[in-house]
Amino acid sequence: MIGAPEALPRPGAGPRAAPGRPAKVAHVVLSLNVGGLERVVLRLLERTARDRFAPVVCALQEPGALAEELARLDVPLVVIPRRPGLDPGLPVRLSAWMRREGVGLVHTHNPGPHLYGALAAGLARAAGLAGGGGPRVIHTKHGRNYPKQKRKVLVNRLAAALTDRVVAVSDDARAVAIEVERVDPAKVVTILNGVDTDVFRPGEGGAARARLGVPAAGYHVGCVARLSPEKDHATLLAAFARLREVRADAHLTLIGDGPVRPALEQQAARLGLGGAVTFTGTRGDVAELLPAFDVFALASLTEGISLTLIEAASAGLPIVATRVGGNPEIVQEGETGLLVSPGAPETLAAALEAVAVREDRAEMGMRGRARMIERFGMDRMIRAYEDLYAEVLGG
Repeated sequence: MIGAPEALPRPGAGPRAAPGRPAKVAHVVLSLNVGGLERVVLRLLERTARDRFAPVVCALQEPGALAEELARLDVPLVVIPRRPGLDPGLPVRLSAWMRREGVGLVHTHNPGPHLYGALAAGLARAAGLAGGGGPRVIHTKHGRNYPKQKRKVLVNRLAAALTDRVVAVSDDARAVAIEVERVDPAKVVTILNGVDTDVFRPGEGGAARARLGVPAAGYHVGCVARLSPEKDHATLLAAFARLREVRADAHLTLIGDGPVRPALEQQAARLGLGGAVTFTGTRGDVAELLPAFDVFALASLTEGISLTLIEAASAGLPIVATRVGGNPEIVQEGETGLLVSPGAPETLAAALEAVAVREDRAEMGMRGRARMIERFGMDRMIRAYEDLYAEVLGG
């Protein structure tokens, strides 16, 4: 975890909280639907020190399925809808809300919220507040954000110019920010996503398999990911069909839901996989289910740094994943898992079979867990964000 470089001057102070009162931090998101980004936001809301920072969530599309968690966390939610296409009025509406709420720091997540949130904070600062005050801006770059699409790169570059710090969740995301989006390196801070290693830990496999309703014996491959095109479950299913040719006892469980689920279910049927594949839909008990797996597989075409990979490694699972984005920062080739090229079912199937026959399969998983405890602990992530908030707020 890398802190902000010392050479960068401190940003101008935002509106200071009254003595003894925490600074208001607005997390600007599209929604709180199920996903790794959203779970990171929830952990920040849950664990950031409330005596220092008072969080509020602003959604630009809809509350989302995870929004019900906010009531438990006692975090206010406001929805300020973004109109279809480019919405030039949204920064004005957001800025007015920020001024009314006395927001001191805007923390954006995803490129759209970054652009609109940074523009709104700039408008609020320009509104003539005493001493040039107004909300400061931090953006977390949770993924690669389409570095080959020039228009999106330019939008990210503009938003970063209006931002005090850009947080990269992996070395790969940092490289994209600096080398592709041309963000000032002095603005870029790396804070690795964190996982609660006391929650995600090895467990009793038999009980977990019973909980899932899958066979108690056999080689169990698991994946937790949204069923969307970039996760490329189609390649995983094709690889699993090849694996079944040599491992008739293999079973695949896909935890998650999303737009391509019907197509994946049809593909599984065409491949003759029948009862060998379980689609669970979205589950809220992933930590309890991970011990059911012998190996965790992820076939993504692109990643920032996968929270589900971190959770799986923390649970002591060996991993087979594609060599994209931040995945190589989680999986140590040959030590904690195997990395393969994306979109290659034959290679993925061979890697899954290689893990199945390794005598040190359990040790691979435990080496991965030790690495997660060392580098990806939740407390470390929270402390890093709290320190960054304090720095950007000027105290």
